[in-house]
Amino acid sequence: MHVDEMQKKLSEKAAKDPTHQFADLYSLLCNITWLRVAHLHVNTNQGRETAGVDGETMARFNGDLEGNLTRLREALKAKTFEPRPVKRVYIPKANGKKRPLGILTIDDRIVQEALRMILEPIWESDFSKYSYGFRPNRSTYDAIAYLGNRLASYGADSYQWVIEGDISSYFDTIPHRRLIKAVKRRVADRDIRDLLWKFLRAGVMVAGARRETLTGTPQGGIASPLLANIYLHELDRYMESKYLNLTAYERHKQRMQGKGNALYLRYADDFVVLWNGTKTAAHALKEELGGLLDTMGLKLSKEKTKITHITEGFQFLGYWIIRARGLKGKMVPKVRIPDSAIKRFTQKMREILAPKTTHESMSAKIYALNRFIRGWCQYYRCTSSPANVFSKLGHALFWVMAHWLGRKYQVNMPVILRRHSDGNTFRTTRTKLVRPEVFTAKRLRTKTWHNPYTEKEKIAREQHFSYDDLWTGNEDRHGWNDLREEVMLLKGTTCYRCGTVLHPSEVEI
Repeated sequence: MHVDEMQKKLSEKAAKDPTHQFADLYSLLCNITWLRVAHLHVNTNQGRETAGVDGETMARFNGDLEGNLTRLREALKAKTFEPRPVKRVYIPKANGKKRPLGILTIDDRIVQEALRMILEPIWESDFSKYSYGFRPNRSTYDAIAYLGNRLASYGADSYQWVIEGDISSYFDTIPHRRLIKAVKRRVADRDIRDLLWKFLRAGVMVAGARRETLTGTPQGGIASPLLANIYLHELDRYMESKYLNLTAYERHKQRMQGKGNALYLRYADDFVVLWNGTKTAAHALKEELGGLLDTMGLKLSKEKTKITHITEGFQFLGYWIIRARGLKGKMVPKVRIPDSAIKRFTQKMREILAPKTTHESMSAKIYALNRFIRGWCQYYRCTSSPANVFSKLGHALFWVMAHWLGRKYQVNMPVILRRHSDGNTFRTTRTKLVRPEVFTAKRLRTKTWHNPYTEKEKIAREQHFSYDDLWTGNEDRHGWNDLREEVMLLKGTTCYRCGTVLHPSEVEI
């Protein structure tokens, strides 16, 4: 079986007949080739070595790969496969609260990935073009580009009011029966739906005790983002039918009658509605959406759902979006780096280079900083004039690093600059600290979206930048990375046993 071809057929069939319900999908799940591809995807995911409640690691699973995949296939064929409870851990957030994260067992990850590989091609033919989160070939960049370009409209089409929508505890409150009913609209195969139900009801393990899961999908589950998008597809369809799929004449007529028009964008459980009517009508629309979500068993977050004027600005997906006066005196949309993001960058930089970490290797710190700086700057390089912010952060980074080195080696600043600086940065024999200024601005460009399963496009998935998963340069053996570099400098990277010349990243001392 060729997995790509089968996914293309599923998506083409779904696009051709929007009412078709797919049967006999379960046989794909039991196909050994399908499971091998699912394992390949899971095996390359970040955090693949983290064990679930059974303690099984990916390395151990791979030790008998064919045997384990055959075991999974036989259990699925016999319909005896039972998902294990999700291991619940909590990750601190910037606001002091904690975000729950679910860690699945290796078996459950592979089966969920196999399910996603079946369901996603079908639903990609249905999903709205206004939905951007956790979808192939869509990203936060695409969402922000869409907003920025739409806000450039003038006159009667100029959008003044912004409804910032946020669904309260969305991933924890999705009603299971209604979710399965939404899946049933496309999936007639009862075995697939039963397996999804088992995953939803598998429970979570918290501090060794199992808790039932009567609502929600576990954050961290491979199929969870897709299932979340399937359930909120009803919100997208509502907005399209009532506000978005209007002709230019119909939108003009709305304005002539003193009514407003809306633009809408959703990224997972966060959404934005741009409105060009009155503020009173904007409040009415907010209540209307709140009522729709109530019927779906969901709640708008009163704390996070706001109505603001576009000249006051609003924050969305970590960006600050505002309409302000430009260089030519006209009001233009601007996408900026929020002050909170700049503050958090500085805090993270100082956390990595805290005085109590001077026992760590200089090279380890540079590795950690480079990964952080690249991720952060790549995310914010599409903002308006990021060079000014990057320059200030680069200056601060240089001196924080210089003082960390001064504490580490107990020498004064002139000696540090003479020994370790390289122009306006620092370096070891093999590693150079990246300055934020090297990242140039990227212009916001909207692109025409195509279904990647039916078009000849390579499927890419957004790598989400997160402060939570960042390595801070801590070492199991203090100073080991610096010692490793010294040994490579003396001995080179040639294996002393077989004579193979290795890449520095492959060398073990």
